[in-house]
Amino acid sequence: MRRLALAMLFNIEQDSGDRVVGYCVPDGFESTPSLAVEADGKTIARFEAGELRQSLVDGGRHQTGRCGFTITEAEVPGLAGIEDLTIIDEETGILVYRRARPGFLQRKVVRLETHLFPLWRLDDAVSPRFQHFLRGAEAHGRETVTQLLLLNDVGSSYLSGRILYKNYAYFIDNGFDVCMFVQDPHTEFAERLLILGRVRKAGLPVLGPRDTMVYEPAIDFAESLPFDSDRGLKRALRSMPGEVAQRLANPLTRLMTAATPDEMPAGAAVASALDAFASFAAIGLRTEPDAALAGFSALTGVASEALPRLPHAKAAQSFGRMLAETRAIDSLIETDCELFHHLNEAARRASASVAAGSA
Repeated sequence: MRRLALAMLFNIEQDSGDRVVGYCVPDGFESTPSLAVEADGKTIARFEAGELRQSLVDGGRHQTGRCGFTITEAEVPGLAGIEDLTIIDEETGILVYRRARPGFLQRKVVRLETHLFPLWRLDDAVSPRFQHFLRGAEAHGRETVTQLLLLNDVGSSYLSGRILYKNYAYFIDNGFDVCMFVQDPHTEFAERLLILGRVRKAGLPVLGPRDTMVYEPAIDFAESLPFDSDRGLKRALRSMPGEVAQRLANPLTRLMTAATPDEMPAGAAVASALDAFASFAAIGLRTEPDAALAGFSALTGVASEALPRLPHAKAAQSFGRMLAETRAIDSLIETDCELFHHLNEAARRASASVAAGSA
């Protein structure tokens, strides 16, 4: 099983065709990274990055500094002619390098994940269009994610994850186009409870170790819910423990404005989130799936018909309608509902403008 990267650093310093030079600093302060070289989807070489990089010692990044590597045709015959050369960190599975080629889209994209059930099929569908790619960034440490946003000389990059926007806005605003998909807050709350109720029993791979710890009270609560009884469900939701409510409240607002997972929205949170939204390249509403996919298609260069359809979970939709009708959790999603209203209004105005322009 691959390990998560908390403070992994890496970079490619040179690719002259028959010679690739770089470094990869693992989480372990004393360990030596193991890398795999792939071509055409197959592993063609494995090696340890053991060259000395004294600057890593001087900067306190690694005890020995033996994290550098040089790949030549001696190690990989025909290196210069491998168009899809790829280097992977074997311990974490993180893509360290993918050789540039003409087909890559020259754009840097961050897709902010707003759901507990991630839209990874969408990410996988656009992966071949980008030189560097990582999905599920929230599973890795802040230093690793920051490193991925600061890769030298990489103009084609795609990263997705449920990362706290406020912590990375400075780096994201420096050249990245941001997109996100948002669904009705009642449906989102319902989906989260359904997922948390099954995440341990079904072994759903949607939460990393840290998220599992953060959501533990909510997981315990969700597992105890009588989903087969509307009356029992309403009663349980109205008596939700405070620590559970704190974990589940206003997930979209917190994603946009919080610096830590347990930080609650401040008074100016809605205004702050709307300011950020105004700078985003595409925001797709799950209630308008065709328009949402069209925006994502325009951003990533992958035709809408080639993209997987957005999931439509009937159980979450039904549960969400019940939550909206009973207003049992309205106080927990108040700011998210306000944000969703603004997004809906913006989408309505944009649609009306397009219709008027084509009349």
